Amino acid sequence: MSDPELHEGDVFFLDLTDHTGISQNTMKDPHYIAVIMNQRKLGNNNHKTIICVPMTSAHPNLWDAVKNRPHYNSHYLITPAKYPALKHDTLIKCEHIYTINREHFTDYRFTLDKHDLSEVRRRMINMIGY
Repeated sequence: MSDPELHEGDVFFLDLTDHTGISQNTMKDPHYIAVIMNQRKLGNNNHKTIICVPMTSAHPNLWDAVKNRPHYNSHYLITPAKYPALKHDTLIKCEHIYTINREHFTDYRFTLDKHDLSEVRRRMINMIGY
């Protein structure tokens, strides 16, 4: 099977049941959704690792219902109203930056629009101190 064409902002469902180099302590489930955040080298199939950030449900311990926003500034909300492939409100966790092997990106779901991608990128940059 040939490698899929990957772009920054693409969202994939990842099956990480194989060894990926990710610590067992950082993941509760080997299956999750992630946003690709590489700006370069995606077109080069020799570049074997992809930078991404995971997504999770907007459950009460991560969402402030009173202020109607995430508890953490590093989280960004996307909704099924905008992205019908989602089943529920979802937070992109920009403080969790992973590098995952290219071969795990086979189950494409959707692509973030430019505004949402820019917001995710801004939160990632704030997390690493730029």
